Amino acid sequence: MALPGLLLGCQKSEEHPPFAAGCEKNCSPLPGISVGMSGGTAGSPSTNPDGGTGTLEGQVLLLTDDTFVHAALYADGATVTADGASGSPVTGTWDGADPYSLDGVAAVPTNWVSVKPALVGGDPLLTYQAVQTNQVSNVDLALVSGDVLDGIFTAASTVRSPDSGQVVLFFRSAGTGAALSGLHVTMASAQVALYQAASGWVLDDGTAVTNASGLVVFGNVEPANSTGTQTVVVTRAATTTTAAADGGQFAVKVVQAAVTIATVAVQF
Repeated sequence: MALPGLLLGCQKSEEHPPFAAGCEKNCSPLPGISVGMSGGTAGSPSTNPDGGTGTLEGQVLLLTDDTFVHAALYADGATVTADGASGSPVTGTWDGADPYSLDGVAAVPTNWVSVKPALVGGDPLLTYQAVQTNQVSNVDLALVSGDVLDGIFTAASTVRSPDSGQVVLFFRSAGTGAALSGLHVTMASAQVALYQAASGWVLDDGTAVTNASGLVVFGNVEPANSTGTQTVVVTRAATTTTAAADGGQFAVKVVQAAVTIATVAVQF
């Protein structure tokens, strides 16, 4: 099983990955990171001075429910930050209406772009997502609500730690873009793994697998290591027609008191 990339964006409403806020059909794909691995460890490179210099602009959207698909334009201010080609971060401002704009962005396969709401300590949360800035220059970025996350934790009879990192991942086929069911995913540094199910949200007991949404939330993740990332391991559960697939793994950005959200393109 190979995990060639984390992708952001949408294609059509019936088959899009998350971050399709306000997007009904013919939406532009918003690529994320490329991990290019099969059973090995995928790195998560960020700034690469040799990757060239690019620009980034777009809108900021607030994801409004626990599908992480429905959203609305975020009406308040925020600061958008990306890795810069010089090695230092570059920032831009979202004022609730006019597009944010960043210059001097590192044009790399993995640029962890953050959106920090102007209201510190409130809702929504500081949100990170991966953008392939060597491929795109126009990206609508997402913010995740702490209240929405709290609802997920409550549904699974657990509690979110506001001081920990949280990670929201969609798993989809790299070939078709369809959500992947039957995957078991783990993150050793996460206190809990929450899977969307027909009955709501359930805690992983070691046997849980993704349903038709392909959606998993890792909760209360320990502070990131020296690379700023934590490792996620993916395996495919055995079925009546297939054996369990060997796992692959990739790295995601984890920041204390923030949330990371991405779509993972899986190729078997």
